[in-house]
Amino acid sequence: MITRGRLTAFAALLLLTAGLWTAWLALQAYDGLRQAEAAATDLRTSIDAGEREAQQDAVGDLAEGAAQARDATDGWWWGALTHLPWVGDDFEAVQVLGSSLDLAAGDGAEPLLAVSGELDGVTAGGRLDLDVVRALQAPMRAAATSFQDAADEAGSVDPDSLSGVLQRRFLDYQAQLTTVADGLGAGSTAVDLLPAMAGGEGDRDYLLIFQNNAEIRATGGLPGSWARLSARDGRLELREQGVWADFPTLDAPVIPLTPAEQTSMPSGYGLTFQSPGYSRDFPRAARMWDAFWSAKYPATDLDGVLALDPVALSYLLDGTGPVQVGDTTLTSDNLVQEVLSEPYLTIEDPTAQDVFFQATARAIFQRLTGDLASPTDFVGGLARAGRESRLLVAPFEDAEAAALDGTTVAGQLPSEQDAFPTTGIGINDATASKMSYYLRYDATTTATACRAGVQELAGSLVLRQDIAPADARSLPSYLTGGGSAGTEPGSQLLSVQVYGPAGGDFGAVQLDGEVVQGLTSSRLDNGQPVIRLAVLLDSRDDVRVTWSASSGEGQVGDPRLEVTPGVVPGDQGSTSASACR
Repeated sequence: MITRGRLTAFAALLLLTAGLWTAWLALQAYDGLRQAEAAATDLRTSIDAGEREAQQDAVGDLAEGAAQARDATDGWWWGALTHLPWVGDDFEAVQVLGSSLDLAAGDGAEPLLAVSGELDGVTAGGRLDLDVVRALQAPMRAAATSFQDAADEAGSVDPDSLSGVLQRRFLDYQAQLTTVADGLGAGSTAVDLLPAMAGGEGDRDYLLIFQNNAEIRATGGLPGSWARLSARDGRLELREQGVWADFPTLDAPVIPLTPAEQTSMPSGYGLTFQSPGYSRDFPRAARMWDAFWSAKYPATDLDGVLALDPVALSYLLDGTGPVQVGDTTLTSDNLVQEVLSEPYLTIEDPTAQDVFFQATARAIFQRLTGDLASPTDFVGGLARAGRESRLLVAPFEDAEAAALDGTTVAGQLPSEQDAFPTTGIGINDATASKMSYYLRYDATTTATACRAGVQELAGSLVLRQDIAPADARSLPSYLTGGGSAGTEPGSQLLSVQVYGPAGGDFGAVQLDGEVVQGLTSSRLDNGQPVIRLAVLLDSRDDVRVTWSASSGEGQVGDPRLEVTPGVVPGDQGSTSASACR
């Protein structure tokens, strides 16, 4: 006879069994994830050490751990747990974690390992081996696809719904997976384009711009030094070298300005070789530099413009090892100081400074195209420079430009058709000095509300000088500008451009808490509203610019923020999640 006591006992037994089974599955998933985490660390170490057998073992352990985590969370029982109140989101996150990790490890790790095994052969004898580059295309594409699929799956989980430690771990996992996926995607595009762009299908010539962050421009810095880079069947060589003053100041813009450029850009835009970088639109800046080049060197047609800054070069030195320039040994740790500060403190003659800069560029370039100390670190440095918009590429071949469309290295302005709102911040020196070496800033954009597919945004930019006022005033006049632009020596005047989301509008703009009166915005051809205001820095005290803005219609994705890169490594901007989730 079935009694209430027996039913209660049976129910208790079912609950105990369910609890034990859930605990067993959770333990299996946990063990698999821990194995995968340890294997990923071993894989990075073995790649750095070039230990091929250890790499294969690590890949096997990674795939095994990921598969165990996936299997433990893939059945109907775990699927039912995801529908539980309060804790269902956590169970779903663990399930997605196992599944996405299995995607990356199962389908992406092997081709990624194949790529790492070929990196040593990419450069040899001062040239790129284009056959090796072509052999990398298929595995790079496979690895990029797998990791992007994994990142997309992980991105389907809202970390805000998770609890405690799981939320922090999952956020970290999403960020790392997205970084790897973005890097592999960029790498895949690079190896697809590199054979043709490196002269494998005909000779190529590029203008290489070295942007000087010590005199900041919206694209990165003053185009203080330049060189013609020739590419012939993988052999890259620097030809002519020079400085911005090699190109004369014009009476009319080098190419006709659009009505939007006439109202949104500072005076002198398009008149000097220094001015194209005043806009964050790198493809447009590249066309301007090309026009200056064509006027001076009509016999050589350019196939594109490339730009690097010293911080990007410091990242690359992680892969090349130290570079000797005269009596100076440049490393990844000291390059920025030795290039952007010391010459202005120790070399009085501007011509001698230019000679040093050109010798530095040539010495580093020779190391970049020679045998690398660590190809893995070199590729990592390239990827980081691209992510931070310190490496910019504008090819003039339409198909190549289209392949870079939407990537950070393209340096393009956003579109009204984007599914996310993009805010841009362009910072330009207006002091005619090298005081931007002491400039520090950080920016944020936060989504505050969502109404009918339009996001409301709040933005902030905090700027300051990282030098005491007395020390700033005692700097050499070449570095401070000597007051030639009307700014007290030791201070710096900045022209700050804030680009609102394409199709959106600005609200109130404040400077140190006071509404900026009489400020008007211009609208660019891509639909972005732009405001420009002057900011004076003369101490270590913060100067804060804040604003409100609305997105374009339908831009409901996570906001993006693009900020001019400065002398400090890393990004200077952060954003929040979408308010339309």
